[in-house]
Amino acid sequence: MSGAVLALCALLTACGGGGGSHTPHPAPPVQPAPPSPPVNQGPLYDFTPIGLPGITYGVVDRQGIANGGLVTGSSWDESGTVRAFLYNGKTNIDLGTFGGANARAFAVNRCGQVAGWGQTPSGIPHAFFYDGTLHDIGTLGGESWGVSISTCGKVAGWSTVPGSPRHAFYYDGKSMRDLGTLGGQISEALDMNAAGQVVGTSTITGENVLHAFLYDARTGAPLQDLNPPGFSSQAIDINESGQVTISARDPVVDGLLRAFRYSGGVLQDLGMLPDTNGAVPHAINDAGHVVGYVYSNFGQVAFVHDGTSMRSLGTLNGGRFSDANAINASGLIVGQAVDGNTGPEHAVAWGPTYGLVDLNTRVKDLPAGVVLLEAEAVADDGAIAVRTNTGLGLLRPRKNGGK
Repeated sequence: MSGAVLALCALLTACGGGGGSHTPHPAPPVQPAPPSPPVNQGPLYDFTPIGLPGITYGVVDRQGIANGGLVTGSSWDESGTVRAFLYNGKTNIDLGTFGGANARAFAVNRCGQVAGWGQTPSGIPHAFFYDGTLHDIGTLGGESWGVSISTCGKVAGWSTVPGSPRHAFYYDGKSMRDLGTLGGQISEALDMNAAGQVVGTSTITGENVLHAFLYDARTGAPLQDLNPPGFSSQAIDINESGQVTISARDPVVDGLLRAFRYSGGVLQDLGMLPDTNGAVPHAINDAGHVVGYVYSNFGQVAFVHDGTSMRSLGTLNGGRFSDANAINASGLIVGQAVDGNTGPEHAVAWGPTYGLVDLNTRVKDLPAGVVLLEAEAVADDGAIAVRTNTGLGLLRPRKNGGK
């Protein structure tokens, strides 16, 4: 908000005379027009509660939002039961289960199709594809989780397999494909793009060490090892151009965490900011910009790397904590920050044309008592999924420019 002090309008008064003279009534207070939001503070938003009735806690993953106000996630009730939901832009839908008590949803595409898992009557999670109907897409021999979905309705995730803890899978709409491993016992798919490129992590031959991988469903070739030499790693996000962001750990230097980007066969160490000890990436957009946080002995601060250099996104009112969870195609970044050194956690955003803003100050008519704690995901149309002290919410930019 601008913080400008609005002038008060005085009431008009007059003294009445005798002899039948007219005594005017006081005029009603003149309400000043609310000021337009400053350009450097970004838009105002409308707030909509989302999630299922009676929930006490909810989560939306980074891939759980799409244009048009589509949001999918998971809602827990007081008993600990968790259910998968889809907010379709108008209503919240319980996606159901396969006869068990629990279900979770992780990703939605622009068609409103969802990937997640639902329990069977025996309590075993099975990966699902939802398109108005909940479809059990099977397993590789045990439980399975669908964690990512492409714009074409393909699903990636992981499943337990006979004789091995779990393997990454790719579901092409008809059958589930075991992606194997990099020689070890374990692999997990964590994200995919529309072209059918899947990224994740896998153990390697003879060692219980994780390496980031890339799989291309168009060729069906074995997993490609993307591990930075000397590190253990996982590939956590891929954009539509096939650029990958990788979180890596140095097993020798005190568990040092580093952020990498893979692009066109080249691994790039994104470095760190001055006086920090490590970097953790969370997401990459189609421009190749990576967001996450760097940390030191004094706290952590969100960063963005534009392909050339890393820049601090700052903290809220001098606090020592901020984190960037997601970034959309236009460069809008969302996350969380502690307000000052001892203040509460607040949902925040960083716009390409403005700095850090507390989203609690940007909502038109935020319900009394509701506090936006974390911005968890952002769509390319600017909508933001938030975690609040009362559940989950959706912020949509006001169409009239914020007035």
